[in-house]
Amino acid sequence: MTTASTTNGKGRKAPTIFDVAERAGVSHQTVSRVINGDPTVRDHFRSRVTTAIGDLGYRPRAAARALAGGRSKALGLVTAGDALYGPSSTAIGFERAARTAGYHVLLSTLPDDPRPADLSGALVSLLAQDVAAVVLVAADNRVLDALASLTVPVTVPVVVSNAMQGDAIPAASRAEQLLPSVAAVAIDQVVGTTLAMRHLFDRGHRRIVHISGPSVSQESEVRRTTYTRLMHEAGLEPVVLDGDWTPASGFAAGRMIDATAVDAVFCGNDQMALGVLHAFADDGLRVPDDIAVLGFDDIPEAAHFTPPLTTVRQDFMAMGERVLASVRSLVEGRPLDDTLIQPQLVVRRSA
Repeated sequence: MTTASTTNGKGRKAPTIFDVAERAGVSHQTVSRVINGDPTVRDHFRSRVTTAIGDLGYRPRAAARALAGGRSKALGLVTAGDALYGPSSTAIGFERAARTAGYHVLLSTLPDDPRPADLSGALVSLLAQDVAAVVLVAADNRVLDALASLTVPVTVPVVVSNAMQGDAIPAASRAEQLLPSVAAVAIDQVVGTTLAMRHLFDRGHRRIVHISGPSVSQESEVRRTTYTRLMHEAGLEPVVLDGDWTPASGFAAGRMIDATAVDAVFCGNDQMALGVLHAFADDGLRVPDDIAVLGFDDIPEAAHFTPPLTTVRQDFMAMGERVLASVRSLVEGRPLDDTLIQPQLVVRRSA
């Protein structure tokens, strides 16, 4: 058996899996396990292999054949692995749209606290399976930071969803040599927050508390910043309580709110609004007579809260469809639709 590199058709030697193994100081079987996403590979070995792949510009043979012989009908999907309504609904919408269009989707999940090596490993695994493009469903700043710190070249288009374009593209551009084709698809969080706040202002509410999502969430930070700006513009004092998207965090924040000093609560998502409604019910408060509550997302259960929840609707299925449209535009060289998807205010009885 020879470990010599093969030519790439242009007279240059193309690196092989054996070259990667030699550079990383591991066996070629270990390189193969990393490429195929084997979770049992130790982190330090995975990191050495992905670094070697990046240094050498290695591309698995199957993927190289796909590039030479025609367009792949496989698409990679990388998610943060959580069960949050927005990202999971976006992923489902994307998969359904892709399947309808004749593509099949290969899934890779990241750990809760992803590092650059985790994302690089996921991308290597997907590229080895001949994907035509990769979709990254995450508005988590840690994932975007990992995208900007790639250690492997990604020679297929990448579309980032659930991220505001103004932030995702500059972050990715720092890795532009390794990530030459990237786009973002997002719902306009500034418009959504403005719809919520104007609704409360129009009903005479002035003492408005915001319960925000976690600081690692890009969407949460945009909503917090927009709420604060609108309160200041109205000559009002913003009050922000921290949550983590869960009903339990909303319940805890709700127990901290003095209803005699607050008119309304603008929650960063519907699950936290559910916890707030629970806390107010336990305290004998009537919503909206004593205090108004407004959410964000319009999860399917929101219409059945007690009382039914006024909220901002994000069309995550439309987001998934737009993601696929962006993927196809990049793959086929057509113009991108880079406009933000518009949310809608859904008025029910809680506000």
